[in-house]
Amino acid sequence: MVEQFKSALRSLTQRICRGLEGQEVPKRPVWTVVNTPGTAPYVAMDAERPALSDLHFSLIIGLLRLPEYGAVAEAAENDTDLKKGIIVDGGGFLRGPERTNLTRALVTNFLWRYLRNGNQLDWDETRFVETFKELEVDIQDKKVVVHTTLPLSNLKMDIDALEFGGELSLRSATMEELERWLNRDRSMPLPGWGPPQWDNLYVDKPAVLHARRIVVGQPPSTDPAAVLSQLPRVNVDYAITALRLVMNAPISVIFQEHDSEGLMAFGGGGTSWGWSPPPPLGPIATINQEKATQVIHVWELLQTSPNINLLSLPLRRWESSLMRPSFEDRLIDAWISLESLLLGGLEGELSYRVAVRLAEFLGTNGADRQSIYNNARISYTWRSVIVHALNSTNVAKRLPLKEAARLTTEYLRSALLEVLKLTVQFNPGRLESDLLGRDAQAP
Repeated sequence: MVEQFKSALRSLTQRICRGLEGQEVPKRPVWTVVNTPGTAPYVAMDAERPALSDLHFSLIIGLLRLPEYGAVAEAAENDTDLKKGIIVDGGGFLRGPERTNLTRALVTNFLWRYLRNGNQLDWDETRFVETFKELEVDIQDKKVVVHTTLPLSNLKMDIDALEFGGELSLRSATMEELERWLNRDRSMPLPGWGPPQWDNLYVDKPAVLHARRIVVGQPPSTDPAAVLSQLPRVNVDYAITALRLVMNAPISVIFQEHDSEGLMAFGGGGTSWGWSPPPPLGPIATINQEKATQVIHVWELLQTSPNINLLSLPLRRWESSLMRPSFEDRLIDAWISLESLLLGGLEGELSYRVAVRLAEFLGTNGADRQSIYNNARISYTWRSVIVHALNSTNVAKRLPLKEAARLTTEYLRSALLEVLKLTVQFNPGRLESDLLGRDAQAP
């Protein structure tokens, strides 16, 4: 970059520092989390918090009024290197100098990094030179880091982190994240349901998925397909499914936050809110090192199993069952999953067929298989009662609906895990012949 741009940026930085000299950063009360050893975390008000976000906002707003900024913007427009692109926008495309928004975004990022996020407001030549060198590197590389943050329901951390690979990790929510969610702007209604109330129930090491992706800026395109392919994406489906299978808990993404990091980032961030309510806060599952190892194993199986296509519908229906508040809905979803997994479109006496196959697949001995078979037959009767709106008095005496739903979904979960572990194609049709063959060999 030519010396003119550097010189103009130095003058602007000095002007900003003179304006901040002796200025006390205003304070704003914020909700925070008190985490004293030996006690449960709780939410409390911190009335003495420096309002650094206000300082950052005033910096953005005030730039356009400064003649020094005009000199920086003009120098950027005349700089050969900067004309190639100074900002990587939300679509991953390079944008050239434009003083009202794009150049101002670059300059704001530079000033905020120089000011160390509002913690060092004085002029320092050495710090300026170091920050400018970082800017030169970013302009040469033309890339930003896109972060996606996904808080999860009904899961807390008892380990430091769980690494899925591919720059996807599960960690406990940081203090910065918790404070951001506790103090979110409620002046405008949010689309969808938004986040839960971040009270004491949500601040004790809640699990958060973090995805990180490096995006290299590309020249703008008028091709809609190219624009869509460039958008940063993160696929967390297998990670969520693995967590649900291992923890047997209604874990879901509550909302998503998107933010970009780097001097060429176009500032700000975004949030995607769900249009359906998050699942009710139930018993919180806690992930420890043993569970973490199992989660990673299942996550890998979900990507390598020869049976993943066969499991597509059964997995989806089991996860749907897990999230349902109604026992009737849970049972119906579970049976749709079991029939898809174990029957594969067969007709005839389905309750007998599926019960026999399930008992053979999961049972470890004769008594165990008999118990699974009996429970499956009663559960299937519950299915018929629900679907056809029949009288449930007799079947309820044999097995209450709540227990039938619990047993059926647990059998289903165990079957899904067992099929995932298979290294060959799963053939449910062989289960009956395996049972008969073993019985024929018995003395």
